[in-house]
Amino acid sequence: MPAKKEVKTVLEKRDWGKLGTWAKEKEHKNVYRQFMTRIYVNDGLEFWRSVEALGVFAREMDQYDKNFAVNLVRRYFWMLNDESGGTAWNASQAIGSLLAYCPKTCGHFNWMLSGLLIDESLRDGALWGLAQLAQKAPQLVDPLEERIRPFLESEEPFARGLAALIYALMRISEDEFPLYRENGPKWSVSIELDQRLKNDHEIIEVYQAGDLVRYSVGELWTAQSLSFWTEPIMIKDLEVEVTVASTSAGLCWLGLGPSAEEEQALQTWVSRQFPKSFLIRKREPNQEVIRQLQEYVNGKRQEFTLPLHQIGTPFQLKVWEELLRIPYGQTRSYGDIAMSVGNPKGQRAVGMANNRNPIGIVVPCHRVIGKSGSLTGYAGGLDIKQRLLELEGLGLKENSQ
Repeated sequence: MPAKKEVKTVLEKRDWGKLGTWAKEKEHKNVYRQFMTRIYVNDGLEFWRSVEALGVFAREMDQYDKNFAVNLVRRYFWMLNDESGGTAWNASQAIGSLLAYCPKTCGHFNWMLSGLLIDESLRDGALWGLAQLAQKAPQLVDPLEERIRPFLESEEPFARGLAALIYALMRISEDEFPLYRENGPKWSVSIELDQRLKNDHEIIEVYQAGDLVRYSVGELWTAQSLSFWTEPIMIKDLEVEVTVASTSAGLCWLGLGPSAEEEQALQTWVSRQFPKSFLIRKREPNQEVIRQLQEYVNGKRQEFTLPLHQIGTPFQLKVWEELLRIPYGQTRSYGDIAMSVGNPKGQRAVGMANNRNPIGIVVPCHRVIGKSGSLTGYAGGLDIKQRLLELEGLGLKENSQ
């Protein structure tokens, strides 16, 4: 069984892959009890990482025990029941994390989580949990607006800031699919309240991507979000999970790894490239990407017509621009790309830039192969690279690393 020191190391490094290993080995009782113990007292960053880890671990355990997360949520609510003798002890944060990471199995507790808002000792944790749920499963927060709205005018900056963040995440832009009530669009406020929140300079700390980040309430009210979505696609005979993410400017990420790993990698990348932005799981802003990708893997599209939001070093951007010039059904060697970008001896640098391309397939790094015509490394895996090239009608030589 994992020792306390091991669990502490996992929290310090946010090594969520280890949580998956422990879940697979069914070392669950000792692990989640250690997280629960740490959640009793809010002692800063370790507390928040324990809250996050509990949700991640429950998601992993749900693969082996479909009732694991549900039973944990029920246990926390039971502990809050007066008859059980329970106390607040940060249970609302734990419940919020469980719902956010396990929305398919625990999402139906969304109304109960919002019901905790009436208890002042549970309010902040419930709002934090609803903010996480707004990012992971916004459809579960959408019907809860009237319960959250009063906190936009709370006297407490933390509650006001979290409510502002939820609104920022849930507001529907004109180019998406607006949801309407009889009296107008959801998640809208008066001009006067909007201006007041924009000019609210009270500072609070919000746990985000492993750290405590300082925001003004105004920054949270106007917070920028990136929309991401994961969907399975078939590349010839291989089913692959594709994760795409877009900003208002265009597609910025297309990854082909397991969804949990891709989401973690995407979150890390976003925190570095788009500080103080939030990831929200939405299909609508990414539906054109998914449509064109499906056409591509079905052999009905050879060129993508998508706006791109590429972020990289000047050299990386130059390499990626050359990748976009490689026609469908053709390949280039690393040396060819190095020559094209004016660095004839830069094959290794080209390989690094190719590997760090965050927009797979659309920016076709799979069309770069070894000088001998053999396959070389591919972030999504050589099996995917091989099938992508076969899809484009290319015969291949024996693979090599």
